[in-house]
Amino acid sequence: MKKLLKSGSVNLNCCSAKNPAEFCKTGLAFLKDVGFEAADVCVDVFPDDQWQGLVEQAVQEADAVGIPFKICHLPFYMDPELACAEECIQRLRTAVDKAKILGAEYAVVHPNTVSMPVRSFNRTVAYDFVMRHLSPVADYAAKVGVNLAVENMRLVPGIRQSHRYCQDADELCEVADALGVSVCWDFGHANLAGFKQSEALQYIGKRLKVLHVNDNRAADDDHLPPFVGNVDWVDAMHGLALAEFDGCFNYEVEAGGIPAELRKDFAKYLVNAADKLMEHIV
Repeated sequence: MKKLLKSGSVNLNCCSAKNPAEFCKTGLAFLKDVGFEAADVCVDVFPDDQWQGLVEQAVQEADAVGIPFKICHLPFYMDPELACAEECIQRLRTAVDKAKILGAEYAVVHPNTVSMPVRSFNRTVAYDFVMRHLSPVADYAAKVGVNLAVENMRLVPGIRQSHRYCQDADELCEVADALGVSVCWDFGHANLAGFKQSEALQYIGKRLKVLHVNDNRAADDDHLPPFVGNVDWVDAMHGLALAEFDGCFNYEVEAGGIPAELRKDFAKYLVNAADKLMEHIV
C-alpha cells in the first residue's frame, strides 16, 4: 500500500469566499482539524484587482496552520471563441502569478475544448486550438517557475456519439508533451468517458502529477465522494500504481449543499475514504 499526502480544498469549509483571507484561514484550519495534510484552492477566489496582498496573506495563514497549498486551479469555463483572445491569456498569466506566490507545486489548467458529434470531430483542428490557447500560458509559467498540469476533459451530456479532445489519455499526453507540462487526472471525467482507468493511467505514466479525486454515476460530472457513484476504484487505484504516482491524494468534491453542522463529518469521511482507497494502490 502506498500512502499519499491527503489534500482537500479550502471550500470544504462553509466560510464565505467574499473575504478571501478569512476564507483561506478558516478553510485551512478546518482541513487541519479533520486530518488533511495539504490544500487545494482555485485562484479565482482572489480577485484580479489588488490580489497580491490577499494571496500573500493566505500563504501566511497556511504557514501558521501548517497546511501548505500543494495544488491550485487556474480559471476555466471561458467561451471557446474567446479563449485565444489576449484578455483571456492575460487572465491566465495573472493566475500563474497567483500560483507562484501561493507556492503551489502544480497549477491545473483546462485545455478548454468542447464536446462535439464524432462525425464533426477533427483532432488536428482541436489540437491546434488548444496549442494556441495554452502555449502562451505554458511559456509564461515556465518563465516564472510554475509547474502546470493539463487536465483530462469530460464529455458534456446531451450530444449523442460525441467526443471531446483531451478526454482520452493519448490526446491529453499529446498536449502535455508539446507544452512541456504534466498531467492532472480527474477520475470523474474519466468515468464519464467510459474507459478503463488503469490502462489510461499506465499510458500516462510519470507525466501524472495531480489527481482530482471524485465520483459520479457516469451521467454527469457530479463531484461525489468516493464509493457514492460507480467509479471502479480498485481499477483506478491500480492505475496509480502502474503510473508510479507519488503526489498528493487530492480531492475535488462538491460540498456546497452540505449544512454547516455536517461539514466536519463529511470531511472526515473523505479522509477515511482516502485511507481506504490507498489500500488498493498496488
